[in-house]
Amino acid sequence: MAVQSSLFPLPHHDHGMCIAAGLARAEEVCHGQQERLTDNRRQVLELLLAEHRLAGAYEILERFDWKGRKPAPAQIYRALSFLETMGLVHRIASRNAYVACSSQGEGHGTVLLVCEQCGIVAEPNADRLRRTVQELAGKSGFELCSHVLEVIGRCPDCMQVTDA
Repeated sequence: MAVQSSLFPLPHHDHGMCIAAGLARAEEVCHGQQERLTDNRRQVLELLLAEHRLAGAYEILERFDWKGRKPAPAQIYRALSFLETMGLVHRIASRNAYVACSSQGEGHGTVLLVCEQCGIVAEPNADRLRRTVQELAGKSGFELCSHVLEVIGRCPDCMQVTDA
């Protein structure tokens, strides 16, 4: 039987708290970088914060409130690009999808645990791994720009359903 990890949210936790905390952090990050969290950027981030699951750009496009305007994929892609640059979302390259950043600090975004069944993503503290990769790159004279390890598997909830 799988053990519930604190990395993954409990099935029925309060997403409202996640959204509020994520938006407050976004405001703080944008203010610190002298950037604006526009309405479009805020809404895209809020859609990603509403769940801890992957969402592709076109899924976000469908859920976005256009307020009578014609849907524009370019606006979604620009918002995602901005949010990724600010460290507020992560792109899951293997799935061509995005997830809101759930942690901060040095090791954030180094390792993403992606459930292949439900699409939920956890972001463990991977500071040691980050330092190891930086050390390996430095020893080889390689200039490191970024690194993300996407680990595909099954989350504790999906393991319980499968094991039942």
